[in-house]
Amino acid sequence: MSNTESFDINEKLIWETINKASDKDAFHVREILAKARELNGIDADDIACLSTVSDPELINELFDTAKYVKDTIYGKRLVIFAPLYISNLCANECTYCAFRAKNTGIKRRALSQQEIAEETRILIDQGHKRVLLVAGEAMPKEGMNYILDSIDTIYSTKHDNGEIRRINVNIAPLGLDDFKRLRDANIGTYQLFQETYHHDTYRGVHLSGKKADYKWRINAIDRAMEADIDDCGIGVLFGLYDWRFETLALMQHIKHLEEKFGVGPHTISVPRLEPATGSDIAEH
Repeated sequence: MSNTESFDINEKLIWETINKASDKDAFHVREILAKARELNGIDADDIACLSTVSDPELINELFDTAKYVKDTIYGKRLVIFAPLYISNLCANECTYCAFRAKNTGIKRRALSQQEIAEETRILIDQGHKRVLLVAGEAMPKEGMNYILDSIDTIYSTKHDNGEIRRINVNIAPLGLDDFKRLRDANIGTYQLFQETYHHDTYRGVHLSGKKADYKWRINAIDRAMEADIDDCGIGVLFGLYDWRFETLALMQHIKHLEEKFGVGPHTISVPRLEPATGSDIAEH
């Protein structure tokens, strides 16, 4: 068991920051954009202010600044990976998700290692070098060994002089010991989304299963980094709650990781809410 189960979001501070950011003039907004171009980061007050921008001219300047920062730091570079879903087994009851445990409208299965190897060969033939291994938040009977065996299968599969060189992983939060086993499997990025940082909303959409434990999930990146997995990705599912709140909550989470471990997440993902079979959201 990790001893890092301590971080939590300060909701009161987030709303105070959002509320005092309203009605900033164009001069103040441009000061923030100039600060951003210095590439030393901007703080929560700055982000809250930028979230209020509605003037089309200022929005264009905001996008121009974002492009400048991206191009200056990363250059004109696009990294592509392919998702490889190996299982849709899940013990959680999340109202927005087709994988939810009570959904009888989908067939449940975990791919065999032979099937995973075949899927890998197909991806290699398409030119892929990186994959994101994704699984539902329940393990087949092999437990954690199934994930580790799947990673080994993907790395071991060669086809026509091609191979997968990096496996990023999106699976359920682990305990410290299993995170160490995952680290030893030579993964790339460990990716985990909080879905929503807002406590009441989180309780309302995660009804049962391990995922219903807000603290276990939000402290998972702490456990991963404690296990020396310092390449992590976080994100929120936009549409569950107020996007301004979620953005500032992300910043709180990042600040916590930087202060505690000296490194923040290497990626931030921005999935959005979409209809899903068996979810509480109507299909279209």
